Amino acid sequence: MVDPVTEFEALLATPGAEPAHGMFNDAVVVRDRWVARFPRTDLAGARRRAQALELIARLDLPFAVPEIIENRLDLPLGRAHVIVTYLPGAPSDTASDEAVLEVLDALASTQLDDELLALLDEPLHHAGGPNTIETITELVFPLLTADERGQASEVLQRFADLPAVTGFVHGDLAPVNLRWHNGKISGIIDWDFACAGDPALDVAAFANYGWPLVRRVRPELYERARTHAAMFPLTGAVAALRQGADPAKFLAWFRRRCAVREHPPAS
Repeated sequence: MVDPVTEFEALLATPGAEPAHGMFNDAVVVRDRWVARFPRTDLAGARRRAQALELIARLDLPFAVPEIIENRLDLPLGRAHVIVTYLPGAPSDTASDEAVLEVLDALASTQLDDELLALLDEPLHHAGGPNTIETITELVFPLLTADERGQASEVLQRFADLPAVTGFVHGDLAPVNLRWHNGKISGIIDWDFACAGDPALDVAAFANYGWPLVRRVRPELYERARTHAAMFPLTGAVAALRQGADPAKFLAWFRRRCAVREHPPAS
């Protein structure tokens, strides 16, 4: 008997479709039309995040958010998927202060109601949530040298000393998730890490365009942002390990910082 065609294979047969693979989802992308995302694990979480995305898309934000076209997360894991709109726009190697401020100000002014709060994940859920420090110590420390563990401990202490602050946070404003048009951020994708957390976490992501930009746009959050950025390789390694993936690129990232004994390097 011939095996039935899976939903992934069927969507991949769409003219112009391309496969894509992230840490948490597999995807089928048809540029300028739609993206189908297939969660690899945590189906219940994927269903909740889809509900959150529907609410986020209704917020009065100055940039586009993917809208759900079809939700088939009722299917079993492996077949379950959600199809969202494709956001056009080109990546950018540079960013103006004005473009970054527009995004950060919009997120900062967003009031979270009880309905959305109930659907958002806790900060750093992918790395252990409130147990992030313990999870890093358990999973990542055995892979580090004694000196690297000492430096990691200093980073974790900085993180533990952060004040408890809550705001609307995207959670992964890396350049790959930003869509640009005419010098402005026209769209933001991948809201799976959205949470009620420290806005300095989103500020830290913009250090991809240089720490001087971060200091200019959010001087009051600069030091907190540096602490969040110091955590990125460690939380990334934990997320990979918990997914059964190879943490090598995150460990290499952390070791480059250890080599210069600066977390994160200012340049």
